Amino acid sequence: MGTSSIFDGPVKSLLPSDYDDNDDNYSPEDADSPEDNDEEKPQGTPYRWKDAKDAMTRYVKGTSSNRGKVMSRYVGASGGSRQLSRSSTSGKSAAINLGRVIQGFRENGVENTLQSLQIDFVGRSAKEVLSELVNVISGNADTKEDIAARGASGEAISELYNIVLENNEDIESLRKIDEPTFSKVIEVFMSEYIFRRVMSDLQSRFEKYESNPKEAVKKEQELKNYIKVKVELRMREMKPESKDYRSSSINKEMNKLFQTCFKAFEDYV
Repeated sequence: MGTSSIFDGPVKSLLPSDYDDNDDNYSPEDADSPEDNDEEKPQGTPYRWKDAKDAMTRYVKGTSSNRGKVMSRYVGASGGSRQLSRSSTSGKSAAINLGRVIQGFRENGVENTLQSLQIDFVGRSAKEVLSELVNVISGNADTKEDIAARGASGEAISELYNIVLENNEDIESLRKIDEPTFSKVIEVFMSEYIFRRVMSDLQSRFEKYESNPKEAVKKEQELKNYIKVKVELRMREMKPESKDYRSSSINKEMNKLFQTCFKAFEDYV
């Protein structure tokens, strides 16, 4: 996904003081250890950033293929699903805005919705018009969490553009988005957002321990696919397509949705 680009520009970190990327206390012996020897934390004990970085390093080096362990350690080191949801400020805001846009397309038509968003569409290609939606859905990119939300918004807009392409580039076809497609677009946003948050914090493992770009891309894609499957399963329970994104309760519902998705990885044993 070209994850290194998410570090472009000055970015404020959301990581706690115990995260030290220069001194990760990681030894070659740790990297070569079979994953079966990885000591499990007692139930209720939070994982440290060292645990998350070690799990990702093993995955990158190929001494472990356990993507579930990478994700559970990451969620634990980040403070758990509740804390991750709480810190997903830009992610939740973008998800709500995305839902509102799609809801507007379905209920009011594409042109009317674009007009209400002050997006000029006359004489412009569908690709140009839809690209402006990223600015509507996601705001400033000052922190790494902001950048993850903006990147995920771009992927969701790409999914909308694919729908337009499938309908002879008729942008008004977005008015016909059905509930399964609505759900899929939100799923794309969520899985991409979670993947980008993980990579923004643990990308350095690839930079340090995988010198083959093709292998790095392959392993990133495998991790992304793992996240995608987990998110899809949780989305079936949450039914994001059935929510009213203009309701007064949507913030509370989004918080629950994000926590549920992160908990899918936290629950890994």
